[in-house]
Amino acid sequence: MERFLKYINSIPFQLTVKHYYPLKRNLDSKESWDILRRSHPHFSISEDRGEWLEAAEGKVKKDGQDGGFIQRAREITELIDKLGIKSVFSVGVGGAGLEYQIKKAKPELKLICSEYSPVAVERLKKVFVEADSIVPFDMREDSWQKFYAVDLVLMYRIDIELTNNDFLRMFQKMHEGGIKNILFIICGRLTLRGLLNRFYQRFWWKIGGTNYAFAGYLRTIATFPPFWKNLYTGKELDFGGLKGFLLRKTDSNVS
Repeated sequence: MERFLKYINSIPFQLTVKHYYPLKRNLDSKESWDILRRSHPHFSISEDRGEWLEAAEGKVKKDGQDGGFIQRAREITELIDKLGIKSVFSVGVGGAGLEYQIKKAKPELKLICSEYSPVAVERLKKVFVEADSIVPFDMREDSWQKFYAVDLVLMYRIDIELTNNDFLRMFQKMHEGGIKNILFIICGRLTLRGLLNRFYQRFWWKIGGTNYAFAGYLRTIATFPPFWKNLYTGKELDFGGLKGFLLRKTDSNVS
């Protein structure tokens, strides 16, 4: 019975639902992200190196940097070592706490970080001095070809605002651009319990007059593999409580 309940809670089929957060505007543009990166206590990136380090060391809770992100970084670093990875392109890094921890553990690793928000890029350049490069990059629109020589693309919790069609086009462009290896760690799997909790939360936001806005999408685990079907082969992994997939380009000779 316990196994059956876990199976039902996992929602064992493809499902994508909209996600909402107590914000004044939708998270659907560079401008909206710029505003959050400047001032929102949960999403902001400090321009002060000391303050940024407090978040990067888990002393201050920020978006993408929950209680398990440091352990998650260790597990990712172990995988990088196991695979013999020498260079990583991490996209949509946000505050880059995970990337800081990876670089701290493996300083010889060539680490390129990217962000969609111009404010985030400029602030990270000031504080994340360990990174080899920090660049602006739009996963949906920009070319992946210039990163074809990178050993691994790290996609950590980037899926929140991409539509299903965005994902399909993105993986097609990555494949065409010669990206061979991808480590894709999802923002948070959608479960039956989580779905019911979100409906309950939104009900009380409405009753209490709390402003909330569209903040992306949540998906079941089963929703993801079709995005890269026939393009990449995927192995499901776990990183500090978050599900992930190690993807290998189908026509590559990478062992």
